[in-house]
Amino acid sequence: MKFKKLCCSVLFAASVSTSPVAAYEFGYAGAAQLPGLTLGGASAGAPPPGVYMFDQAFQYVGNVVGPGAPNINGNATPVRISGAGTGVLWVPGWTFLGATYNAVLVQPWLSTTIGSPINVQPTGFRNTFVVPVELSWNLGNSGFFLKTGLGLHVPTGSISGVNGLGGIGNP
Repeated sequence: MKFKKLCCSVLFAASVSTSPVAAYEFGYAGAAQLPGLTLGGASAGAPPPGVYMFDQAFQYVGNVVGPGAPNINGNATPVRISGAGTGVLWVPGWTFLGATYNAVLVQPWLSTTIGSPINVQPTGFRNTFVVPVELSWNLGNSGFFLKTGLGLHVPTGSISGVNGLGGIGNP
């Protein structure tokens, strides 16, 4: 009986520790940042000690479609989202538990255009993304790396409107 309880406890702990996590800011229905814009370094392997600067950009182009979607004379409402993130990566050369330590700071910018009949064009800085701790392990001579870290969005973005949701930055 004790073995069964131990197995159940281990399975529960494993399922909890591997479950995906999602966090949303109050009053905002989506994620705080589009995926891929604030990933830090390009790979899991940390570069040699130093200070590095990087730029990442993206653009999504699409249409608002489906039942109840706004349109004029049967034409779908166009949507264009463009963004860029400029970041700084600091690798001091420290190690912790066999991993290389680094820190990242990213300032994203976003421009959204939703066409007629909605006609909205919010543009501005998104919330600053700070990664105070990032650890990268080199998995021997395999060419593979493992990286983990802690990233936080700081509410520094462009906001407007009564509740702060009229801008691009999120309150």
